[in-house]
Amino acid sequence: MLELRKLGFAYQGQPALFDAISAVVPDGHILAIVGRNGAGKSTLFRIINGLLRPQSGDVLVDGISTSGKKIFEIAAYMGTVFQSPEQQLFAARVEDEVAFGPQQLGLSTEKILERVTDALNRTSLLDQSTQHPLDLSAAERRFLAIASVLAMARPVLLLDEAQRGLDRVWTERLEDVLAAERAAGKSIIVICHDMDFVERNADTVLALGGLNPCQIPVSEFFSDKKLLTEVSVEPPVVYRLREFMT
Repeated sequence: MLELRKLGFAYQGQPALFDAISAVVPDGHILAIVGRNGAGKSTLFRIINGLLRPQSGDVLVDGISTSGKKIFEIAAYMGTVFQSPEQQLFAARVEDEVAFGPQQLGLSTEKILERVTDALNRTSLLDQSTQHPLDLSAAERRFLAIASVLAMARPVLLLDEAQRGLDRVWTERLEDVLAAERAAGKSIIVICHDMDFVERNADTVLALGGLNPCQIPVSEFFSDKKLLTEVSVEPPVVYRLREFMT
């Protein structure tokens, strides 16, 4: 379980981006962080994975505080997929990219191969295992970054706009990955501007930029017109159609 406990943060000389933000992401749960540009989504994401430190509050994984821990210690709990997958790729072969993380865990060669094969299979990249990562398409590179995180088998999964720019086929594959990780008991956070994606996949929403940011169920969020206006979010198509028909 991941818990955000009364987090507060402000960049030097600027007003607070947020103050006392709290959320709980149980095992087998997907939380979507949404809001307009500049609302603090990416900042909160970096606080969660340890790249930034909050001025107040705490992040806990299974009741253990990450405060004071080094980034590599926090990474033992969390797998992060950033917006630009190219920044995470460095190996000369797809399979070597995915194997790098498990190799640092001291696993046997057999176990590493098992994890690599499983991660590549789940991300539809098994046939590209010997290719250079930069020879992959943009969608395939993003899924390679996802495969590298899956191979580490962390209890918490963080994804920053992982769905952006994907076509329908790759979006469905991403949703399959998220569904499997949720079923496996992972605590998942996604930053997302695509409200249709949020509606289909998330359990709860943390909307930044409003008067009182709080975690609420997806259906409640998209039914609250005042809140949607506050955070500059358009409801998904299914909700707009429902309103049109009534």
